[in-house]
Amino acid sequence: MKRAISKRHLLSVRNISKRFVTSTGLIRRKIIAATQAVDNVSFDLHVGETVGLVGGSGSGKSTLARIILRLIEADSGEVWFDGEPITSLAPDRMRLFRKDFQVVFQDPLHSLNPRRTVAENIMRPLLNFGTARAAARLRAESLMVTVGLNPATIDRYPHEFSGGQCQRIAIARALALKPRLLILDEPVSALDVSVQAQILNLLKSLQAEFNMTYLFVSHDLGLVRWMCDRTLVMYRGKLLETGNSDVVHDQPAHPFTRDFIATVLTMSGDAKWADVAARLDDAETPAEVDEHGCIYAPVCSECRPVCRRKPPVLRHLPTGQAVACHLYEHTSENSAWIHQRAAGVVS
Repeated sequence: MKRAISKRHLLSVRNISKRFVTSTGLIRRKIIAATQAVDNVSFDLHVGETVGLVGGSGSGKSTLARIILRLIEADSGEVWFDGEPITSLAPDRMRLFRKDFQVVFQDPLHSLNPRRTVAENIMRPLLNFGTARAAARLRAESLMVTVGLNPATIDRYPHEFSGGQCQRIAIARALALKPRLLILDEPVSALDVSVQAQILNLLKSLQAEFNMTYLFVSHDLGLVRWMCDRTLVMYRGKLLETGNSDVVHDQPAHPFTRDFIATVLTMSGDAKWADVAARLDDAETPAEVDEHGCIYAPVCSECRPVCRRKPPVLRHLPTGQAVACHLYEHTSENSAWIHQRAAGVVS
């Protein structure tokens, strides 16, 4: 079944920022550490589309997903769902929107209640919104079939199922309220590779059947390329590159994206992989950088003086990508380099 993607925005994220502060002291509180988890991020998600949010550990992608769900609150910025701002909604009004967007977490054994049967786990969202128990039970049994499980096992407990089966149960629970948006936060990273393929195929078939919209959070660019229509690349809270998933993977524009792709280990391996992996490992705790400079400048192989002086902004390229990098500024210094790169002369 062919999936329909509308031009209408279902989700709009505007200038979202979130800073986590660690402090000490009861009376005179002193800040001892601060982390900018998300820094002025904006993007749109169209009806029926799958957008991948990709980045390394600590990039802020999961924090951003939780802000969209309002599991945590943003310091600034707005999230719009189907044309209505939800970041400032009162709890009772926000509760109504919970039916329209749901989440599938990374570890199904932790996201399911171990003291409740599978039936109770799947039925819980329905019961919370006033569905009669008998109707909720029928819906849960139907969802078991939808996700490829035997409904005769519905009265068992989560620990009696494999990891892949538990993730199917978590997906069934997420579908219970017929959401329009499903946020998938590393939904297969805790599973074996063969099981990963089964779950991803299931998610694709469910999306085609119900015309849902997905925000797919992952650290794996290969999975994002296969699953997603567009890719958003994050690094230390900032959005560095966006674009069609195939284009971003085949023609990465930002130095970080190229380095991130280069860290995918192949069977042969090479010295370049080791060098890039070591550089990105150092980037987890980079040297002090000018607060006005590019966050990737300390470890970027193509860093220029301007990169340390001012932050880049997202610029649209002829390929359809948008990239936050000074290399693509329309200056005489960069114009020759841009033409050479487009012609494949430089890599």
